Amino acid sequence: MKTSWDKLMRYAPEREYPLAPLQPDEAARIVEQTMQKAGIKTKKTARPIRAAALAAAIAALLCVSALAAFRLGWFDRLFGGSAALVESKVTAYDETAQYDVTLPSYTEQEQAMIAEGTMQVPEQAEATETGVSARTDEFVFTLDSMLASKDTLYAVLRIEARTQEAEQELAAWKETSFLDRERNGALLVLAQNNTGEGHEREWKNGGMGMDILEVDDGTAYALLTNNGGEFAPGDLILFDMSYHGENFHLFEVPVPEQLEEELTISLDTSRYEGKSYRWDTATITPISFRLDGSGGVGHDETAVMLTLKDGTNFSLTTPGNGAYAPYGTYGALGFSGTGSGEDSRIKDNWRFSRLLDLNELASITVDGVTYSLE
Repeated sequence: MKTSWDKLMRYAPEREYPLAPLQPDEAARIVEQTMQKAGIKTKKTARPIRAAALAAAIAALLCVSALAAFRLGWFDRLFGGSAALVESKVTAYDETAQYDVTLPSYTEQEQAMIAEGTMQVPEQAEATETGVSARTDEFVFTLDSMLASKDTLYAVLRIEARTQEAEQELAAWKETSFLDRERNGALLVLAQNNTGEGHEREWKNGGMGMDILEVDDGTAYALLTNNGGEFAPGDLILFDMSYHGENFHLFEVPVPEQLEEELTISLDTSRYEGKSYRWDTATITPISFRLDGSGGVGHDETAVMLTLKDGTNFSLTTPGNGAYAPYGTYGALGFSGTGSGEDSRIKDNWRFSRLLDLNELASITVDGVTYSLE
């Protein structure tokens, strides 16, 4: 599933098209793959829009050792014994500091399209006066911390229920299947790169997902992820919420100090002679594995294996790139594949289930070819 379709249609009017019903085996396959790809947004109520002026212009960012995440205990729980690899790169947002929050604005062209009904936009949630926080009628959303590499982003979001109905939904969220949450329009918050004009923004957005880690007395702690995008310090990350047919922009914050540790490996391109695709490089960070290349169909059959110096080896892929491994185990939490029709660029990105110390990596194997790192 390409991550670019929604953005390509960002100016298109909403229309209903009748489709033939899926056969049972087709429906089961789509549900399985969708669940494994960490919750890609498919709602039709609104589309992400260019909101360059919807900036929560941060007056002060505290680049400390994940103060909020440590306070909640999530940092060590998410990253385990490898937490020291990234702890100094996490930005915590101080709720007591003052922030200048601006409302969204649109270009004249976009305003005309909104008036014509050819461009749909979400509403703007009420922004609080302190902290990186916003509220709707049902919830208060507060950003506790964020971590980003060049292609992967983690954010810890605190969600407080303001109504009994919202509290009940948070309590039931973890026990409800992904398919039922989609069907019922359950709460979903996604984080995406909102920097750039036009089609190039496609390349900046990967697969987005949300997992509620814990719910306690009407307050939930959620891990938002985006893997396979492009992130640089200062890029604006838009937090967008949907809830039972309503859609809101919450706030927009810049990418903090970036996790820069990475390995880039040139791959044997002769391996792909006669194939419809070619991988040129593999890039590995402590939180992700990315392949960059060119071509078209078939690259979702790529096989990736990593081997550590202690002999541990694990696969990131299964047929269809549907690998999923629980937090804290070796493997992939999610996958995102992106292609660009203009220049045939393709990239595939896997988000690790646990952080990887690059000094412990002995080799990688991509499509049957092993590359030693020792």
